[in-house]
Amino acid sequence: MLTAGVASTDGKSAAYLLASLQQTGLVQSVVEWDLPAAQVPDSPESVPDVVLVELGRDPSAPLAFAAHLYRVRPSVCIISCSTLQQPSPELLMQAMRSGVREFLPQPLDPLSLRDTLERLIKERPLAQSVAEKLLLIMGAKGGVGTTTVAVNLGVQLAQVTQKRVALLDFGRPLGHVSLLLDLQTRFALRDAIENLDRLDNHFFGGLLTTHKSGLHVLAGASHPDVWQGASAAALARVMNVAQSSADFVVADLGSFHSSDWTPALRLARLIILVAETDVPALWSLERQLGVMRSAGLDPERFRIIINRWHRSDEEALEAFEKKVQQPVFARLPNDFRQVSEAVNLGTALSRSNSDPLVSRFRKLAFECAGVQQEPEAKRGALLGLFTFSAKS
Repeated sequence: MLTAGVASTDGKSAAYLLASLQQTGLVQSVVEWDLPAAQVPDSPESVPDVVLVELGRDPSAPLAFAAHLYRVRPSVCIISCSTLQQPSPELLMQAMRSGVREFLPQPLDPLSLRDTLERLIKERPLAQSVAEKLLLIMGAKGGVGTTTVAVNLGVQLAQVTQKRVALLDFGRPLGHVSLLLDLQTRFALRDAIENLDRLDNHFFGGLLTTHKSGLHVLAGASHPDVWQGASAAALARVMNVAQSSADFVVADLGSFHSSDWTPALRLARLIILVAETDVPALWSLERQLGVMRSAGLDPERFRIIINRWHRSDEEALEAFEKKVQQPVFARLPNDFRQVSEAVNLGTALSRSNSDPLVSRFRKLAFECAGVQQEPEAKRGALLGLFTFSAKS
């Protein structure tokens, strides 16, 4: 993840630039300077990787500040933002001499900014890698338990990692995450979509509701009309801001999928596909896998989860694995009574970690987080108490 900065003579414009940076999903922190700056960075460590400098009507102060940053840290990538669609040759030359590497017109498009930052990362090793925090959960069809998987995986992630986990409810036509967790929410997906121009970490954090497990939830649509203004690009921007404000992000996409989603799917660390062992679900899953592969998505990121699994399903699953050339990642044992009780009470699965279904969700959380689950150090220790360490 990159460190970034914003320098502007106007507070409102600075807030918009900050939000645009966070909507790229590529920055972990942003520092702001009001120009002319009373205090300027005096060491390379105090200059971020990337700085957006708004030129404004009088570019002298912004360009002087840019030149100072460039002297202190020559490797900094300075991007100038201006309402001028075609800056004059004199201004371009002056900006280049001040260390400016890129020009972007205002109003700034976060998707264009992301493309620019990705190109700069490739050209100059500003950061070792972009953190991949996003876990997308999709159902092969409706009714296979996608939201149940998303909720319980999110809760277990929050508990086993003790880190900030955000769960985004993108289920269509209505979101059920809040219902399954018995959450009374003030804000929801609609509020994020309608305020993209100022959606930054601070604003986004105010839209979340915290569950007692520590999971932070963005409630889903309470009316189908929400989806009229929710393009795939808008939802991708919401996911990017979530990634810049949380350690892990789980997004419940329900069973909806179209080609418009491909750019958003490319952002994911893992694409978790939920199905059952019946003909309609496996048929739909096979076609879903084919569509994603044809779109150029990496099959190494696919994870198939079979929900409500029985031992008698194994013969059908083995045949399916051979047919699609994709292994089943996890089997969640069927426990209709426990799941039905949890749904009706509005709670996550809460039996002891020795329970087969809870244990499988816990193991799944460790695997999705990229941390290793280790057995108890001593014989007779309480089942389910683990230590974990990062994988190499």
